[in-house]
Amino acid sequence: MKLLHITDPHLRADPCARLHGWQVQRAFDCILDHALTTHSDYDALVLGGDLVDDESAAGYARLNERLAQLDRPVLAMAGNHDDPVLMARLLTHASVHRSIVVAGHRLYALDSHRHDSDAGRISPDAMAMLEHELANEPLPALVFVHHPPLDTGSAWIDAIGLENADALMACLSSHHHVRAVICGHIHQSIETRLGVIDCWSTPSTMRQFLPGAATFAEDTHHVPGYRIIETGRTGQLMTSVVRVPAAATACG
Repeated sequence: MKLLHITDPHLRADPCARLHGWQVQRAFDCILDHALTTHSDYDALVLGGDLVDDESAAGYARLNERLAQLDRPVLAMAGNHDDPVLMARLLTHASVHRSIVVAGHRLYALDSHRHDSDAGRISPDAMAMLEHELANEPLPALVFVHHPPLDTGSAWIDAIGLENADALMACLSSHHHVRAVICGHIHQSIETRLGVIDCWSTPSTMRQFLPGAATFAEDTHHVPGYRIIETGRTGQLMTSVVRVPAAATACG
């Protein structure tokens, strides 16, 4: 199994629009093209949220046109900078907030969007559904969610993290076949373990956030990137982040 996790592109209605100095469409296209070309043997693409920053129909429609060109499954979830309803309606070439089976693994995309807040929360109904599916699905599971269920070491980011992270991790930890939880939102790479479960975050396709900063700060030493998740010959999970220097030319 080989998965591509690409997150936080912050696209806009206007494909030429700039956000915080970044030509976000150009940066996203550069990252996606690199991932698809370098890892053409991938099994599925996962889009980790904050897909369309202005929550525009035009932004989702253009993204959907790009996804229509792919011949592999696409899994997607909303971030705080998304409209989950519009996203689910317009991304017809992706499975939005659903689960799919890929190469003998069940992949779950959770909706952590919370209206009028940058923080995230898994709804009680979604949590109950996840618990039910995990209890009745024996396949190894990977859980994708926009907001990370961990303390990042950056106070300003942790203040807008996943509010019911403890409840989510209690649910996941009670099922031995959950292998990892993979997140976006924090525009940086973290690889750690929460109990017995691997937890990884993936860099944004545009600007990066400085690790360990108490207040907002950009990381000017790292360029945009994406994450690869794959299984080895004995079934072990392996992951790595691929940084794409060419994407940084979309800034400035």
